[in-house]
Amino acid sequence: MKKLVIGLVLGLTGLGVAAGSTWVESAHAATADSPAMKLSRLTMSKENYTATIRQMMQGMLSAAGQPPDAKTAQKFEAVLNEALPYEEMLSFNAKVYSERFKDNEIQDIINFYKTPTGAKLVHELPSISGEVGQMVGKLIPQRLPALMKKHGLGQ
Repeated sequence: MKKLVIGLVLGLTGLGVAAGSTWVESAHAATADSPAMKLSRLTMSKENYTATIRQMMQGMLSAAGQPPDAKTAQKFEAVLNEALPYEEMLSFNAKVYSERFKDNEIQDIINFYKTPTGAKLVHELPSISGEVGQMVGKLIPQRLPALMKKHGLGQ
């Protein structure tokens, strides 16, 4: 259980460090009706967000080497939902979209996601990301020890 908690804390800390406090504070700038927020809501439905949180949780728990019982998994999911609230994640996405795309480009993207192929992509992305994450999650522990030693970071 201690490994589970450490893995969860490290995972969440890594997300926070990657975001940086200034970036996190300014992410709330997107308005509810901005093209960037509309795209965020389209690409990250509540269902996709929940699937992402569950995949993140499963990855962290699997990395700890201790598959949790259902009650523990439910508690960890609640922790992640509170640590990364849905509306905040929408704001983060909207901020990044608005920094990288003009409003007319965002509208083009929205139009694509409203096509059958775009809708399928939105639906499939969480499971695609989860599968890739599982593949990477299996490789990294195998490769890291030798590579860390090679680069003078391990024994």
